[in-house]
Amino acid sequence: MAKKNNGKYDSGVNIMGSVPNYNVMLDYISDTYGFTKESTGAFEFRTEKSLQRFISAIESCILKFKSEIHKNMFFDALANKEFSVQERLVILFWQLTYSNLLFSRITAEVFMKAVYAGRVTITAEEITSFLRHIKETEKGELDWSEDTIKISGSKYLTIMKKLGLADGAIKKTILHPVITNNLFVYYIRFIQTITDDKTLHNPYMIFSFSEEQNIITRLKKIENIQYWDVTQIGNELTIDLK
Repeated sequence: MAKKNNGKYDSGVNIMGSVPNYNVMLDYISDTYGFTKESTGAFEFRTEKSLQRFISAIESCILKFKSEIHKNMFFDALANKEFSVQERLVILFWQLTYSNLLFSRITAEVFMKAVYAGRVTITAEEITSFLRHIKETEKGELDWSEDTIKISGSKYLTIMKKLGLADGAIKKTILHPVITNNLFVYYIRFIQTITDDKTLHNPYMIFSFSEEQNIITRLKKIENIQYWDVTQIGNELTIDLK
């Protein structure tokens, strides 16, 4: 189970980074907790203890939901054959930004900043330095050993690699996912389901891998009129789901 501390963060990132096959994990989540009936894959671990450790990590790091609507959206997407494996991995990425606070914060304040700065690579040391900063500046947070902090930095980028958002060994290349229209529609619904913010200021907009103008253009496409109404007054834009 993810290590607990007195602060708001846990070390679930370490365990999630050790899950061997994310494609199999998606099938396991869908089969065990979701809507699919057939067994399309199963974890293979040497011991029952190892299996239970990863199951506990899934339940504590992924399966947290704002509402039944959010929960059903997630499981519907995992069972939807119209989504490719890579699209389902992006959906899992977005779910992690909601369900694991430390993953969300690292992604928003380090990884996505590198993305929007146009950088090509990112290193574990950047993540580790950020974790040290939290430990040093936020009382009661990340009261971990230096070894645990270093492992967390490395495991975070391992997660991103398994999600198809990074590649490479020590210095990871940042990969930009293809956000198909089906995925874009899911994303807009997702961020409005987990927050009350219907504007482009929604805090989860940062995880879109898209600049603001590109988001506006996609919102206003004719094929998306069936999903929402868009109202723009000056620079302020509001999205009302149908």
